[in-house]
Amino acid sequence: MLKFLLGLPHVMRGPLIDAARSLNAPVLISANALSIWKKDANGVPVWHGFRTTNLHHLNGLEAYLDSAGFVAASRYRGLPWSVDEYLDLCAAYPWRWAAAADLCVEPEVARNRDLVLDRISATVDLNRACIRGARERGILSRLMPVLQGWVPEDYVRCLERMPDLSGFPIVGVGSMCRRHLHGPQGILQVIETLDRELRGTDIRLHLFGLKGVGAAELRHHPRVATVDSQAYGTKARVEAREAGISKTNQFLARIMTEWYLKQVEALQAPAGENRHPPALLDLRMPPPLNPLEARLHQAREQMRELLEAGEIDWQQLHDESVLAFAFDEDDQDTEAEFNLAFAA
Repeated sequence: MLKFLLGLPHVMRGPLIDAARSLNAPVLISANALSIWKKDANGVPVWHGFRTTNLHHLNGLEAYLDSAGFVAASRYRGLPWSVDEYLDLCAAYPWRWAAAADLCVEPEVARNRDLVLDRISATVDLNRACIRGARERGILSRLMPVLQGWVPEDYVRCLERMPDLSGFPIVGVGSMCRRHLHGPQGILQVIETLDRELRGTDIRLHLFGLKGVGAAELRHHPRVATVDSQAYGTKARVEAREAGISKTNQFLARIMTEWYLKQVEALQAPAGENRHPPALLDLRMPPPLNPLEARLHQAREQMRELLEAGEIDWQQLHDESVLAFAFDEDDQDTEAEFNLAFAA
């Protein structure tokens, strides 16, 4: 049976840590939960490093570290820390595993097909950097690479572009929450596709953000090792608002305990059906409609290859740079095409 990791919003002495100990729950900590933010002169929050002095509160717990991909993407539009700064956090505590940095592709973040593929290439680049840096720090055995994608073939694309993962016991699978369980683009199909691609290896999978029915469906799958969620936070906000009370840590700890026990119970009960799946955007790439679009598509693919090879940075891959790359020639016809495309 797979293991359910309980997400904690912070690492402080108090009701939440105490409840996690009472539950004997393995816990997942987001890098953002350890971040120090200070407002500048204009009142804008600025990241000022990770707070590691509280990590001793996790002693005795089975603790894992997440790189905060979705939160960073939705709240900060990117990771506010460097790979080296994140890896220093990975090395600051004996995590059971620490997830490599990645860029999620949920529709809230990547609303078109090009952005999905761009962020997959950036994820490959980040994984390479994390593997290299973890090896230098002597923590490679505790690093968990992470695959990103939306449709099944995306995850295969990410896997094929990654460095050799055969020596890693577990690999993370991102962008798993708030989406269909069944269907050709659903979670079950993604896992079956990856299972086939990983045939002949002992690699197992961690599914980020999967809970409830989805976790129950996959609880006996030999390829799936762990899942995680911190969805009780939303439940606590709703209940506190309806009751007209403050969402104190004591209140949150009670909701967390009840919620976690239900998640564990769901892993032991017969799986049900996902009767109310969320809407799923169709992010498949349409065929190029004309030679100009085909040229731009080819240029973007070439830039993705440069990103995956570490020759350019993620910030250098955007619509304007792709346009310039596509028409980086010194003839008048090409310059005219460039001006026409830019005007469009």
